[in-house]
Amino acid sequence: MPPEAALRPPGPPPRKKGVLGRVKYGVNFLLDPIGFVAGRFTQYGDVYYVPAETGPGLYVLRHPDHIRDVLIKEAAKFEKKHSGLNALREVLGDGLLTSDGEVWRRQRRLVQPAFTRQRLADYSGVMVEEAEEEAAFYADGQGVDVSTRMMELTLRVVSRTLLGYSAGSNEAEDVRDAMKSMQDGLVGLGQFGPKWLSPAVRKRKKSTALLDSIIYRLIAERRESGPPDGPVDLLQMLLDARDDEGDGRGLSDQEIRDQLVTLYIAGHETTANALTWTLYLLSQNPEAEARLHEELESVLGGRPPTFADVERLVYADKVVTESMRIYPPVPVISRKAMSDAKVGEWDVPAGSEVVIWIYQTHHDPRWYPEPWAFRPERWDEGAAKDRPKHAYLPYAAGARACIGKVFAQMEAVLVLCTLAQKVRFDHEPGHPVELHPRVTLNPKHGMRMIARRR
Repeated sequence: MPPEAALRPPGPPPRKKGVLGRVKYGVNFLLDPIGFVAGRFTQYGDVYYVPAETGPGLYVLRHPDHIRDVLIKEAAKFEKKHSGLNALREVLGDGLLTSDGEVWRRQRRLVQPAFTRQRLADYSGVMVEEAEEEAAFYADGQGVDVSTRMMELTLRVVSRTLLGYSAGSNEAEDVRDAMKSMQDGLVGLGQFGPKWLSPAVRKRKKSTALLDSIIYRLIAERRESGPPDGPVDLLQMLLDARDDEGDGRGLSDQEIRDQLVTLYIAGHETTANALTWTLYLLSQNPEAEARLHEELESVLGGRPPTFADVERLVYADKVVTESMRIYPPVPVISRKAMSDAKVGEWDVPAGSEVVIWIYQTHHDPRWYPEPWAFRPERWDEGAAKDRPKHAYLPYAAGARACIGKVFAQMEAVLVLCTLAQKVRFDHEPGHPVELHPRVTLNPKHGMRMIARRR
């Protein structure tokens, strides 16, 4: 249907045309994106519409029923080619996160074997080994930036489990800096105006080139050396993969690169943030921390956790789950309508863009009374029976849900339990805690904490 005929939700008036209008909007949004969007939901309701300069506009959602419409019920009518993902696509290429249609289905088939139960069991040992090494690092009373430490820890885990190599400290620092530069370049003022307004965009391109050099070197070295000793990693699986359900061919170096960079980024940044926020929340909630330690003593009795223990660490899983409700690692997801669709009572014409604010859904008091309170018991059996199914979305939902969600949840639980047996963390007095929403939800000033040996 033509855009002018669509039944639209309420929303703000059109912004001024041209660069100045985009920049003014961009500044207001970037200063406080969470508050900016929350204010619009308060004013307009669960869905609001933002007109575009030309063509269909933007629909912004938070209600679980509307999220279900986009991700489940009408999913076939939506794709990931949202304009907000253009910069991300420059970094990730046609990886699982940014591709659509048959390209995505083929990639999903080829990557899925990396996340079978047996593979997860193999990965769990690496996760615990790296977490034990991390726990040994801390001296009693040592002040640390936990966000940096968790980033480096999860980088080591993903490097070993997915790429089959140990990230040296210099390379870990290069990757960490590249990740930060890409985040700044993906969501910045340069996205709302000419590229010269944002040096971060140029820095993003340089950082992508650095990541490419690491990944292509790994591919070339593995092609020359052959499979590694021990468990087969994702890199080797992609090198060996043949699409038996499709054309039978393997993956090019470019296709392998796109998958590895996607999983390299998604496989450590989000989990690092989840662990950082979890350690912070436990430092602020001694009753929850005490209950976690009761479970650790009961289930583990002082020994390191194993893959078989994961399903027994019930409260630890609830701690991680509640942490990712309050601080969802990916606060926003987006889609674009390929054909006319319906979201609730509203028409969404082909070409319209849709943004789902997971962060706002997770903090809606209709589903979570006192939404800022850290209550792992929200996830007790039966406690959530009246809550809409799609009111919790740290890994998205539907066919396009995160392929590594079991890997990520398992890693967060195993690392948390390994660290917590040896070290507790107190928030450093006076250190500011402020959200920094980009592609992922970072602490803006890092997370300074004081380690206490147990």
